[in-house]
Amino acid sequence: MFKRIATTTLLGLGLAAASGSALAARSFCCVDDQGVRACGDVLPEACRNKAYSEFNEKGQKVRTQEAPLTEAQQVQRDADQKKKREEDRLALEQRRRDQALLNTYASEADLDNARDRQLAEIDRSTKQAQDKLAAAQKTKDKLAKDAEFYKNKPLPADVKDAMRRNDTDIQTQNTALQNKAKEIEDTKARFEADRQRLKELRSPKEDRR
Repeated sequence: MFKRIATTTLLGLGLAAASGSALAARSFCCVDDQGVRACGDVLPEACRNKAYSEFNEKGQKVRTQEAPLTEAQQVQRDADQKKKREEDRLALEQRRRDQALLNTYASEADLDNARDRQLAEIDRSTKQAQDKLAAAQKTKDKLAKDAEFYKNKPLPADVKDAMRRNDTDIQTQNTALQNKAKEIEDTKARFEADRQRLKELRSPKEDRR
């Protein structure tokens, strides 16, 4: 019994020693400031703040640790990562828009019909603004005639107020018409861009057929 325990103990001590030797055999190496290779079973002081490699007991490289980034490098890496995230976001948005185009328009004729419907709606609202402007202009002419009765006399307050409101109304309708004209051009440009994008998206499929 005693002999078996002693044998087991010695075996355990032998394994522990072998394990300790294996652990001690691990090494860390880098190139120091003088360009000389520095190694040790613990990270040498010369390797602090430098890239280094870790080797196992067989001399095989098991890990490489990059040098810590300088403040300038960290700023640049953060900027690069931010740029990459923005590029990824834009690419994802483009894929979604592309898929929406493909799902919405089965053909260019569908796109043309959608464009014409939107332009017709803008035309209707444009006509309303034109009618309001014409009415406001008539009111302006009437107010101008009314004001002739007060030549060389102060205009009554209610006439002044009516003329100010009329001027504001005319300005509002003119602005609305300018906005509608721009909306028409923007709508045409948007649908034309969609048309070109659809051609780009569908052309690879056509080429494969």
